[in-house]
Amino acid sequence: MKDSLESILEVAQTAGRLATIICRTVLDEAPADPSSMAKGDDSPVTVADYGSQAVILKAVADAFPEHGVIAEEGSEHLRLNSGGAGAAQITRLVGDALGQEVGFEQVCDWIDHQGDSDHEFTWCIDPIDGTKGFLRRQQYAIAIGIMRLGEPWAGVMVCPNLPVDLDKPDGQRGVMYVAGSGEGCLRVPIDGGDSEMVTVSAEGDPAKWRVLGSVESAHGDPKLVTAAMESIGIHGGFVRYDSQAKYGIVAQGGAEVYVRPRSKPDYRENIWDHAAGAIVVLEAGGHITDLDGKRLDFSLGHKMTENRGVLVTSNYAVHDAMLEGLANAEKALS
Repeated sequence: MKDSLESILEVAQTAGRLATIICRTVLDEAPADPSSMAKGDDSPVTVADYGSQAVILKAVADAFPEHGVIAEEGSEHLRLNSGGAGAAQITRLVGDALGQEVGFEQVCDWIDHQGDSDHEFTWCIDPIDGTKGFLRRQQYAIAIGIMRLGEPWAGVMVCPNLPVDLDKPDGQRGVMYVAGSGEGCLRVPIDGGDSEMVTVSAEGDPAKWRVLGSVESAHGDPKLVTAAMESIGIHGGFVRYDSQAKYGIVAQGGAEVYVRPRSKPDYRENIWDHAAGAIVVLEAGGHITDLDGKRLDFSLGHKMTENRGVLVTSNYAVHDAMLEGLANAEKALS
């Protein structure tokens, strides 16, 4: 298939919808306690993570077999911990989503697909970003970022549980964000409804700015965030969401700031936690750096080793104010 933006985004959207089917099916079947498959770093992983990655990377391998891949999961842990019941479950889930008969080894091969690491295009996959949110039946995202020569270039991010209208939290849920370099950001209700191009907020009054952070305190250092807000005079609220859904909310104008400092100073971010969200916000007109105002560098492998945290804002004025507020808060709390 031709490496055009249109064809790449078409494959990514199809893959995102297939992964959504698997995630929703697993939740409908009431997933077991993930502790039985917890990874070495104690982070949770479920059969939905593996199934989601399998269908995404099958789509990539079929359409663009030489494209590089950096993905969060690998099949070794699944093979060791799934047992007979788990292997049967993931085989059934993937087969049902694809509408074809598949085998466990075939599923594992799709999970492990890597392509050519030196290719111009690299797919950066987080099959379920926010697994704890997924298990709580709250917010999670299926994040499919496509980098070109080490820069976020296109992306599809599906938030299956995000309200279509944030002001109607009990209404229709499920949103897909589709973004490509120079093409803007499209917001698509995944279960039907009108799609629309979205742009970031134009709010200029700091008192009205709204700030997003992570539910997990280790991901966001809420004490630092609230201190920065106080120093700037931000009173629009601090809301904590799981997953890259926060990028989508900023992109559609639902908040002016998303900040992700880390409670461990030496922690460095995984690129799959940000690649899809980054292109979504950038194409909606937003701005992204690390906490020191440095451009995010996605070209250094699995981690952004030269960046400290992430700051996402609606425009440069908000960004400059937040950088100053965060620096002042860090000094005051040190």
